[in-house]
Amino acid sequence: MSKGTQLWPGDRMQAFFRAHIDRETSLDPASAEKLAAALTKAVNRMLVWDMPPAIESAPPPAAAPASKTKSKFPAPAKAPPAATAAPAPNASPLPAQAPAFNPYAFSAMVVLAKTGRDGLLKRLADIRSIEHLKALAEAQHLAVNANLKKADDLRRAIVTATEQRLADRKAAAS
Repeated sequence: MSKGTQLWPGDRMQAFFRAHIDRETSLDPASAEKLAAALTKAVNRMLVWDMPPAIESAPPPAAAPASKTKSKFPAPAKAPPAATAAPAPNASPLPAQAPAFNPYAFSAMVVLAKTGRDGLLKRLADIRSIEHLKALAEAQHLAVNANLKKADDLRRAIVTATEQRLADRKAAAS
């Protein structure tokens, strides 16, 4: 039996839902994107054995412009995502935006267990925003002081909270 792929909330999970919605329904792109976002928000994590091939490296497709006339009839079924042509990378009229921060991009517990305190501090050093550090701590259930104002202090507090959480888990397992 092959090992599945674990997906956390974020771009890959949303792309997974979007690919299946596009393949199995005849929703317009805006509705499909809205449904994929709602499903991503509702699911914490999932283990997937059958990943659509377009998900591995494809960015989310741009929403198609709305039609000027509304039809009472549903849109025809779309071709499978693999058969459609990918848009050119610079074809978007919108300016490039930085990707949204994903507090589940890595697990602080796993990084601490595998690489130690210094490895976790190095990984947290990549996160510059205090708001993003606080979001990571909240999402991963790390108890840190919400009144910390300096990023370095917050990083050290996240490492300490992660060490405490890992120690608590080890104690509970023994």
